[in-house]
Amino acid sequence: MKKMLFVYNPMAGKEQISTHLSNIVQVFCKASFEVTIFATAGPKDATRIVEERGTEYDYIVCSGGDGTMNEVATGLMSLEQKPVCGYIPAGTVNDFASSLSIPKVMEEAASLVVNGEVFHCDLGQFNEKYFTYVAAFGAFTEVSYQTPQELKNALGKTAYFVEALKHIAEIKVHHMKIIYDQGVIEDDFLLGLISNSESVAGFKAYQNRDIKMDDGLLEALFIRKIKNPVELQLVINSLLTKNLDSEQLLTISSSHFHIVSDDNIQWTLDGEDGGYFDEVDLRCHKRVLPIICEPAAVAGISTQF
Repeated sequence: MKKMLFVYNPMAGKEQISTHLSNIVQVFCKASFEVTIFATAGPKDATRIVEERGTEYDYIVCSGGDGTMNEVATGLMSLEQKPVCGYIPAGTVNDFASSLSIPKVMEEAASLVVNGEVFHCDLGQFNEKYFTYVAAFGAFTEVSYQTPQELKNALGKTAYFVEALKHIAEIKVHHMKIIYDQGVIEDDFLLGLISNSESVAGFKAYQNRDIKMDDGLLEALFIRKIKNPVELQLVINSLLTKNLDSEQLLTISSSHFHIVSDDNIQWTLDGEDGGYFDEVDLRCHKRVLPIICEPAAVAGISTQF
C-alpha cells in the first residue's frame, strides 16, 4: 500500500473539514492508501511534521488555506527526496488551488489526489522563507492576516476588500530600488505583488497574460505613487480590465529580485505576516514542488506543452 500523511488545519475556512474528514479519508483508503492523519494545533505545525516524518511517506496531502499549503511546501523543501504533494483547499480564498484548477469541493479535490497528474511547480523564496504564490508589500497587503478569522469565514474573499477600504487613507509610499534580471528601477511605490500565480487575493491580475508556473520566473506587479484622483481612477480601471500597461503600473518577469527600501516595510507571504525588512532577496526555484492537479490544467500552466 502507498503511505500517505494527511495534514489538515481544523480551523481553516468555516471549519468545514470537520464535516468532510471521513469522506476524504474514505476516498484515499478506497484507492489503497495507508493514511496517517495529523491535525495542526498552531503555527508551523505542518512544517514541523513534514520535516520530521515526510520521508516516511509516498504522498503528503494537506487541507487548509494557503497558509497551510505554504507550511507544507516549506517542510518539503527541507527533504532531498520529496513525496508527491496533494492539496485539498479549505480556506477562504485559496489562490494557489485556483491557479492549479484544484476543485473547491473537498471530496472532488480528494479524488483529484488519487486520479490527477503530478505537476512540478515553481516555488518562490523570500530571504530564508518560501511562498507558493505571492510575496507582497504595501497598500491592502496587510489585510489578509489582519482580517479577523470570523469575518473571513462569514464573507469569504469579500472580507479582504471590506477591510481594505478601511485602510485607504493610510496608504504609505515607499522609495525602493528594484534589481532584477534585466536591470534596475528606482521609484516610489505603494504596492508590490511578486507572484508565481495568476490569482492574488481571489483577483486574477494576470488573467490576460500567458503565465506558466514552471518556467523559473516570478511575475511582479508594482503600483507607483498615485498623485491625484485621476491617476487613482486610471489604476483602478487598469486592474479591473486586466490591462496592466498603465504608466502607474510596473510589471516585470524575473527569476530573481533584490529590493532595497528607505524604510522597514511590512511584507506578507501567501497571505500571512512575513515580517518587516528594508532589504529583501526573492528568487524562483524551478519545478521543485511535485503537486497533483487536473491533467487538463497542466497544459495551461506548464512550459512542457
